[in-house]
Amino acid sequence: MSLKQFKNKEALFIALIILVLLATCRTLIIPLKGDELTYFKLAENILDGKYFLNEYPSTIAPIIPIITALFTVNFNPELGVLFNKLFNLILVAGGFNYVYLIFRQIGVDKKIIRPIIVLTAINSVSISFFPSLYPEAMIFFGFWGFIYYSIQNVSSKNILITLCFFTLLIFTRYVFAVLGLILLIRYYEFSKSNFSKRLWKLIKYSLIFLIPVVLWSKYIYNIEKQNVSEISYFDRFKGESPIVYNLKAGLGIEKHFEVSRVNGIPAFASLFIPVTGFRSYPMSIVLILSFIFGYITMLKSLEVKKIFFAIVLVMVGYMFAGTGFSRYWLPMLPGFIFGFYFLIKKFNVKTQWVVIASYCIAFLYLINEVRLNIKILTDYWG
Repeated sequence: MSLKQFKNKEALFIALIILVLLATCRTLIIPLKGDELTYFKLAENILDGKYFLNEYPSTIAPIIPIITALFTVNFNPELGVLFNKLFNLILVAGGFNYVYLIFRQIGVDKKIIRPIIVLTAINSVSISFFPSLYPEAMIFFGFWGFIYYSIQNVSSKNILITLCFFTLLIFTRYVFAVLGLILLIRYYEFSKSNFSKRLWKLIKYSLIFLIPVVLWSKYIYNIEKQNVSEISYFDRFKGESPIVYNLKAGLGIEKHFEVSRVNGIPAFASLFIPVTGFRSYPMSIVLILSFIFGYITMLKSLEVKKIFFAIVLVMVGYMFAGTGFSRYWLPMLPGFIFGFYFLIKKFNVKTQWVVIASYCIAFLYLINEVRLNIKILTDYWG
């Protein structure tokens, strides 16, 4: 590649990222809605010394309400919300940095990583939720940070940082506890060379991080036992045959009572098709199998195995929780796209054509975002 071609591709990448940032402006200025209002109300009550939504304690995962409380500005709430949303964009940038480092480590060309980052950033779901008060920015940062440190050389430092990310994820969305299996693999890798000495280190590290997890688990147990939580993630596990019912909902066989649409597998396609409420079982199955087969072609690499295992664990966790829709799949989007790339690579498609196709799709997304921005801002200011 000539220097001129390289500069042109760099300029295209930077230009698209700038356009993505401009597209997020709508999310920065429109009022809070849905679960954002829940987090904001919890944050206000935290500052009054109560982890309540209204009149009773809440068992919602605490990280997002706590962060929202940190950014709350009493004399100007809108300013605090704006700072919070900008902070979330910084978290997303950190997540993209980990994505870049991870896939460079496993040998993916920079020419492929950049358009995949653009495809993730310019996705309509990304623009709607990454700069919002929803947990997706924190999960994106935490998930890819967790994976990055779980594939680095075994050391005390890397184990500690992996534990930090794991704890952060659990306190942001409980389902990410399934990544404990990846952590156990990491423990095994750490202890197998000098078992007696390193086992004691693992026990010390684990106890430090288990204390807040155990305390919060006891808090949840007591609140849920009294059945006083005004809004609870655990209500879905209290009905008759909850595992079977949630699994059916997670597979998209039936609609869960807590939502207005069928979620789970049929909703997977909605992450890629920018149509509100889009559901398609056939398209979702094709997309899921495509990224799975893509990773299968690369499973000789231990790093790829861990990435694939982490993504599948979370997807299965969502299914058993009876959920899964575009916002929930979003933090794993780069992993899905790389799976598609690995599959395309198997058919010996030239990198040049993959890059061109990626940027073409990105431009289609961008046109849709311009349309959405005009419509939403017109409605908001109108």
